Amino acid sequence: MNIIVTKRDKKTEDYDQEKIMRVVIAAGLNRLEAEKLIDYVNKWFIEKNKNIVTSLQIRDRVVIEIQKLNKAAAAKFISYEKYKDRNYKINY
Repeated sequence: MNIIVTKRDKKTEDYDQEKIMRVVIAAGLNRLEAEKLIDYVNKWFIEKNKNIVTSLQIRDRVVIEIQKLNKAAAAKFISYEKYKDRNYKINY
């Protein structure tokens, strides 16, 4: 699956699921939960026929899926994302 991610600064990069793995494990998911979450995100790309996505679309999908797997990890992830976005008008 070759997916291009458009960042907020309009730069593009290849999708790297290891980035998601690192942040969701840091938020409190175990490895198995993190792998499930990544599977769900990857299936979403396929279902929506997406090969170009924004970093915010990925983050939104991660928020949806992490809430299904682990509420405590979801709260930590969302809190961190809100901290990162304090200068943006993004609501969860």
